[in-house]
Amino acid sequence: MMNVPLFNPFQPLAFKPHICFLSGKILNENPKQITAFPEWLMKRYQIEETTLSLLDGYRIKYKDMKLPVCDEVYDAITELDKVTQKAFEEGYETVKTMPELTLFQWMARVLYGILYQDFSYAINYHEMRDKEFEVSPLMQQRYRNLLFMLQSLIYPIEFKGFLPWSIKCYSVNISKDILNYKDETNKLNFCFGMNGFGIIACLQDNGQVAAFHHHLLEQINDAMLHPAQFEELYGHFIYANYLLSESPDYLITLENHKIVFQLPNNFKAQNFKVWDDKMFAQVLANLWQPWGITIKDIHQFPNSPISYLINERTNTFIKHQEVDLPF
Repeated sequence: MMNVPLFNPFQPLAFKPHICFLSGKILNENPKQITAFPEWLMKRYQIEETTLSLLDGYRIKYKDMKLPVCDEVYDAITELDKVTQKAFEEGYETVKTMPELTLFQWMARVLYGILYQDFSYAINYHEMRDKEFEVSPLMQQRYRNLLFMLQSLIYPIEFKGFLPWSIKCYSVNISKDILNYKDETNKLNFCFGMNGFGIIACLQDNGQVAAFHHHLLEQINDAMLHPAQFEELYGHFIYANYLLSESPDYLITLENHKIVFQLPNNFKAQNFKVWDDKMFAQVLANLWQPWGITIKDIHQFPNSPISYLINERTNTFIKHQEVDLPF
């Protein structure tokens, strides 16, 4: 990474209110701030006062999850919010045409914004007790790379020969406009839905989860999904990403004033552990709680887990109208 101008807040730890969270620039007094969740989204779903649990059970309001920014980053994120708000409010037909990089930037902004709160709180907590806060090398690598890729908002970045993510967008047949947001910060999984569409993503799997499930994705194609089908597909992504072996770190170079990410020569695609139906059923049970579906309903050995996506007799996609569950 010689001469690559990317900000790494993990060596040393740099989660301070006078340091721009994205660029690393030192800020003046009373710097600008942006919220982890876009303000328009919080207002639309009236979640400003709703709390989110951080480390050690500490709870913080959505409106209070703020990140310090320099002028350049403030302008870049403001523009990102404007573009995504317009698309999200227009709905699925517009969202499905958006560049994946834009969707990634928006999801990474939200997910890293939450992680920033975790790290800021944990660092202060340890400092007050004269203890050193440590992040494992693996998690440092994963979160650092997420932030590096998010810096595509302010630097020209190219992913040479690959994309770091699996992102899929679907029309979801839901009875009312509700906010569906879930994340999983260990493996950087992301799920977002509103206004009749849903997005499922693994933000740092190098496209391997989508490749692993290519037969399933081909069967679904661009069909509308029942909400339970959408949750099931997210379960497939979560569990496959859990089974995915860790990849070596990226090669990051500066070429013609552009920051280039490449997969290392020893990268091995499709390196997954063995699928376990019982474990997958537990994932589905967590996601299908709104329908009261228990793990006993989902899986009884030696049968495969039930599916609302694929008919086990005909091995064909189940149309959303045929799913006998509330939507």
